[in-house]
Amino acid sequence: MAYNWNYTYVGGVPRVKIATGSDIAHLGELDEKMWTVLSCPVKGLELDEKTLAYIDTNHDGQVHASEIIATSRWLSAVLRDMDVLLPGSDEVRLDALNTDAPEGQQLLDAARRILAAAGKTDAAVITLADSSLCLERAKAEKLAALKAERAALEKVEAPYAERTEAIAAAYTALDAKVRDYFLRGSLAQFSAESRGKLDVPVEQIESISRDNLTERMAEIAACPLARIGEAGTLPLDTVVNPAWTAQWNTVKAAFTHDVTPESWEAVGASLRAYADYQRQQDVKESDVVLDDESKSIELVDKLLHLTRDFYTLLRNYVTLSDFYTPGGKAIFQAGRLYIDQRACDFCVRVQDAAAMTAQAAASGMYLVFCQCTDHSRGLTMPIVAAITVGDTQNIAVGKNGIFYDRQGHDWDACVTAIVDNPISIGQAAWSPYRKMAEFIEEKVRSMAASKESQLTERATSSIDAKAETAAAATAEAAAAGPKAAPVAQPAKGENAAATSFDIAKFAGIFAAIGMAIGFIGSFLTTLGSEFMKLLWWQMPLCIFAIFLLISGPSMFIAWLKLRKRNISPILNANGWAVNASAKISIRFGNALSEQASFPLSAKMRGQDPFADKGLSWWQHLLLGVALMFIIAAIFWFFGVFSIPGITSPYLAPYI
Repeated sequence: MAYNWNYTYVGGVPRVKIATGSDIAHLGELDEKMWTVLSCPVKGLELDEKTLAYIDTNHDGQVHASEIIATSRWLSAVLRDMDVLLPGSDEVRLDALNTDAPEGQQLLDAARRILAAAGKTDAAVITLADSSLCLERAKAEKLAALKAERAALEKVEAPYAERTEAIAAAYTALDAKVRDYFLRGSLAQFSAESRGKLDVPVEQIESISRDNLTERMAEIAACPLARIGEAGTLPLDTVVNPAWTAQWNTVKAAFTHDVTPESWEAVGASLRAYADYQRQQDVKESDVVLDDESKSIELVDKLLHLTRDFYTLLRNYVTLSDFYTPGGKAIFQAGRLYIDQRACDFCVRVQDAAAMTAQAAASGMYLVFCQCTDHSRGLTMPIVAAITVGDTQNIAVGKNGIFYDRQGHDWDACVTAIVDNPISIGQAAWSPYRKMAEFIEEKVRSMAASKESQLTERATSSIDAKAETAAAATAEAAAAGPKAAPVAQPAKGENAAATSFDIAKFAGIFAAIGMAIGFIGSFLTTLGSEFMKLLWWQMPLCIFAIFLLISGPSMFIAWLKLRKRNISPILNANGWAVNASAKISIRFGNALSEQASFPLSAKMRGQDPFADKGLSWWQHLLLGVALMFIIAAIFWFFGVFSIPGITSPYLAPYI
């Protein structure tokens, strides 16, 4: 009979509900098409890597759905009640173990040995601290025994003293070339007529001789090591291929006579023996092989890691319910970023920068990439954070913030890149006006810079020309002697012509500016006159229609993008295999970021000594009267009301 699954809406889509120990026990019966995730990485998550390593039985660095199912089956076999997993506790009662199963009995026996070693013979509960300490001791004892065993091996001295490592590296690089050299010599002895073909090919060298040979080292290195000798040896003083000279000069120090195939092999054997001995002395914990008793202790440790973390993993794997629970944190959320008066909760470590850069834009979110640095611990960490509320005008590459990880450590964060997408419909509404203002500002700035450059260049040229003219006149006067005629001054007409030219030029410019202002004024007058013809209730509708005409497309595009925001590309870039929709709705997005909010009704204590002074009561009164007068004048100008004896200029042509 098929298991009766319960379903619920998580993140706006239906998902299976994993809420009981029975649900966990029957995971193998759940259609994998209904799983939210099919694979996740072992590293970089807010979950004990050791727990994930216990589940990752093929040790490929990924936790697959099949391994989740295998783990649930193992737990259901060794536990009497799978509800033990729901609290996420790191301790288990001994009577919760299913001794009817061989592995359950093995776990019980191992747990009692662990408790006895810890001096808790009568304890009914075993904790993760008990198993971890016992396992560490067992591994430490095995490691010490292995080191002692390796230390007892016969010592192998470095065959070439301090030069051994360099000779070994050169030998490894040359080994194939030297063997090739001896084989070519043997073939040449076997077939004398083939010697020319086996020797250094002259044609190949000629084909690259016209090029820059430093750029053709790969082709040179492919040539034989040396010219084929007669005696089947490689003389120490032979001239070798230039691409291999450095290695040959290093390795020949290991030989006292010309190299033969036998002596070459003997040197290699001595180097390999020394390398093997060095590897044996470098003992690591991964070299330790556990015996059956230690393996049973490790099984208890595995059980306690799983009773603490397995249900948490399922909530982030099968359903993603931790992410969509108000106030919850998913295991891929690394912490909280504070930047530009905002706190951003969707922060993910970047495991593969290239993959994240390629996929981030598809998420539809406004993302900031930050390089986080913990100077006190000498650590760095790249993250990507989603900004889902507020505006973006103060966020730019280089902006600094503070990042708090899940353990409470603070990191200095600096924005290194931005993926620009809409944050909200309200932000999109004002985006066209902001872009227009930025465009005008940039144009004015570039125009001012261009004019400044032209004026500077013109002034410099004028000064240089006058300096050259004055120098030439001085030289001519000096050559003519003291009775020479005075230097001729420019005719009055020349200056007049130049002056008239400049005046004409600037008059044209002022005329063009005046014409432009006239056109703009005429347009605004026409627009204002048509607007004033509207009824009072039509005026706000007209303003709203103009606003929609400008902002409507931007708001509609933003609405479409906000509905499609998805965390799947971010997780996929980090090695997750997301199998179902993981969208971020507008309402949920607003919950992922918090913006600073100051209560308007709060009583502010203290006084800002540099605050702008407000207007006094009589200044407010004068400002209000002036504003009313201006509005009344506009209404009178367009004929909304009349003043006896004074005709509106706008209505004059019609009277």
